[in-house]
Amino acid sequence: MTRNQIIKAVGNPHLNLYASDGYFYFVFDNGDINDYDDHSVYVYRLKHLSLSQWINEAQTFLKGIGQ
Repeated sequence: MTRNQIIKAVGNPHLNLYASDGYFYFVFDNGDINDYDDHSVYVYRLKHLSLSQWINEAQTFLKGIGQ
């Protein structure tokens, strides 16, 4: 599983998934400064969550910001 596969499965063109030191984070950015937001997921490796868990994390984040 890759970050691109997760983003493709979520299906939101304004969402990206980035890796940092010891965690990952989603960024929603549609070009409007008022619509920028991020959400951290504290796992060390992508494989520590299943694809369905990653999708759920993304959908919960998007729902929380009204997307």
